[in-house]
Amino acid sequence: MKKIILFGDSIFNGFRNGQDTNLVTNLFQTKLKNYAQVENISKSGATTVEGVDFLKQIPVNTDLVVVEYGNNDAATAWGISPENYEQNLTKILDTVGKSIVIGLCYPDPTNNEINQFYGDKRLDLYNNIAQKAAKRHNAPFVDILSPMRQLKHISTYYQADGQHLTDKGNEFLVNQIVPIIKKELD
Repeated sequence: MKKIILFGDSIFNGFRNGQDTNLVTNLFQTKLKNYAQVENISKSGATTVEGVDFLKQIPVNTDLVVVEYGNNDAATAWGISPENYEQNLTKILDTVGKSIVIGLCYPDPTNNEINQFYGDKRLDLYNNIAQKAAKRHNAPFVDILSPMRQLKHISTYYQADGQHLTDKGNEFLVNQIVPIIKKELD
């Protein structure tokens, strides 16, 4: 059976009530049970800076790495410049081999506390950087930002912090990615 590594931040860690959970990992595994074994080595709070440091944790016998970094990088509070994001993401993609790149998630637009760190221009900038990096590495890019902006009752997809996802939000996220994984593994 093929092996998939989830490699990202708290979005992939199913962050809930101040703790990492297996919610996202389990969703992927349930939907991919006939395709692959899923291992999640994501780290909550990580940017691509930490992602570069964590590269050595990716097992060598991995068939596909699903790379999900960007929301923490794009947050103005973290101080990761667009140039550094691009350099770090490029280094990650140069190293991991066969991969899929996941674009940024859209923070809950009704949550002013979280949105003070983003803004549509900044989100679009980092999402475009991720898309271009994926293209340069011949990796599929999964745009999460655009479909999230179209959601009705968008706040129901987020926990109270406006960034981490509810069960409904996690289901939405995984459903955007699984068809691309299956295509890559077929």
